[in-house]
Amino acid sequence: MSVVAFDTHKFVKRLQEAGFSESQAEAVTQAVQEAASIDLTSLATKQDVSSGIREAELRLEAKIEAAKADLTKSIVGLLLAAVTVNSAVVLGAMFGLAKLLGH
Repeated sequence: MSVVAFDTHKFVKRLQEAGFSESQAEAVTQAVQEAASIDLTSLATKQDVSSGIREAELRLEAKIEAAKADLTKSIVGLLLAAVTVNSAVVLGAMFGLAKLLGH
């Protein structure tokens, strides 16, 4: 954290010359002094945010790919079940027809 030299007395006098009351000038000076002493090193940089976004995108892409694979497996399973059921129905119909025709 960098420290900035700040002449509070001079700042208060400057504000008073601009029309601030003494209490207003002192309050503004204190607020400026507190704002200047805030530790900004813990704030995220653009690079931090970009990196976080990219990581989130990669995780989302992986989840989408996993969902696609699960959906594909489900669809293939349903198609195989449908083919099996249809085959059984067709075979049943053929045997039923053959029985009716006396074969």
